[in-house]
Amino acid sequence: MGAAVAVVGGGGDEPAPPARGSAAVRLPDLAECRRVGADLARECYTRAYLNAVRGREDPRPVVAAIAGSAWKEGPSLVADCHGIMHTVGRTYASEAGVELGTLMRYLPQSNDPGCTAGFAHGMVTAIAPDIDPARPGEAARVCGGARTRYQEYSCIHGFGHAFMRIYGERLEPALHLCRALGERAAADCGQGAYHDYWFAVAGADDATLSEEPVRDPRELCAAAPDGFVRPCWYRAWIENRPTAFSVERPEDLDGLCAGLRGLQRAACITAASVIGPSDPVEQLDVCARMGSVADAAACVRGVKVQNLRGARTRELVALVDRCAALPGRARDACHRWLGKTAAVLTDGAFARDGCPRLRGAPARRACAAGAATIDEALETFS
Repeated sequence: MGAAVAVVGGGGDEPAPPARGSAAVRLPDLAECRRVGADLARECYTRAYLNAVRGREDPRPVVAAIAGSAWKEGPSLVADCHGIMHTVGRTYASEAGVELGTLMRYLPQSNDPGCTAGFAHGMVTAIAPDIDPARPGEAARVCGGARTRYQEYSCIHGFGHAFMRIYGERLEPALHLCRALGERAAADCGQGAYHDYWFAVAGADDATLSEEPVRDPRELCAAAPDGFVRPCWYRAWIENRPTAFSVERPEDLDGLCAGLRGLQRAACITAASVIGPSDPVEQLDVCARMGSVADAAACVRGVKVQNLRGARTRELVALVDRCAALPGRARDACHRWLGKTAAVLTDGAFARDGCPRLRGAPARRACAAGAATIDEALETFS
């Protein structure tokens, strides 16, 4: 799956209008899927959602309806929807004959990192055969047609998935193509590549490894090239969470990351934070109780600000204001990071409407500084 619990942001969330002549959106009855166990439920939802989009000239209104339905159904489905829709998007694109040159006609115009982004990433994965490995930049340039910063990020992430499929889930050549996209895109593309690797480890989305997989994030991410350590870790625990393990206290994060140092520990703490509470307020409360400034700042990078779906500016401001509870320099890091992610979700609007409303001049300055970097690589984002 994708984000631990994914979310819709505050800007650019209206779905594109249906294509002329397209049928009205009618989702199937999903009662059967709710009754069966976890693995069977995933298969059931995948079949139902694929049947809903199959044959549509424009799948985007259906995808928007699926995303809305998942949110109404609750956190458990939202948490799985990204991965489910990977398979749906990839299958739809293959059946509909979507090509690199036509991709942007079909990609959803939404900032939803859950069901909608999963569908988009699956579609980009499907066009892997169209990509010339000698010219990866030409392929990824289609992302420049995205309507918002989040949609551009999601498109680049999708190419990380596609590069992995080109090379049979081998990380080294896929990351080479990510680097060829330039510094701004490399890490976000790399997160898509590592995401596909973790899919292959879990046997999800028809991703398979030709060699014995490295299942331990500590081993895999210790070997990650410079610039890809955080992308390697970010989704690691989502697919590899220890059985019956939950992240509710600082001790839980420390337990997952014990013995690690420096960037490896910071990236692991972020990844552990991602599988913590779905409520970003609760996540920040955990971060505020971390034993060190460095751990608290790293924890914030996993806070799912995206889960404030459709939030008003005052709600986002209230969240960012909670950074004041963090220790020392972690406060500044928190204001910067949440300022950046809130700005991405609102396509820059939070910099104008939110940062100036924070309590205290240092908080306002740090938020504005973070929001000003939304065009830089995100690395740890969903």
